[in-house]
Amino acid sequence: MTLKTKVKIVNAIAFFITFLMIWMLLHILFENLESAYKGMISAALAVLLTPRINNYKTQSGSQIQLIWFFLKKTIKI
Repeated sequence: MTLKTKVKIVNAIAFFITFLMIWMLLHILFENLESAYKGMISAALAVLLTPRINNYKTQSGSQIQLIWFFLKKTIKI
């Protein structure tokens, strides 16, 4: 398994966990909110809160970096 595949799997797990946490928070706070709205709100917030994978090429080869909303610096892998 390549490094890029591992990073994508970790990113998908982080998205899923973030989605579930937001879903449960909305379920507890807003009991009358329909499931479709909870899903749309949870997905939109999870997309904003999880890190993004960016692949770019340098002279030494291909590099993978994570760009996150809360950090100014990128995480290079």
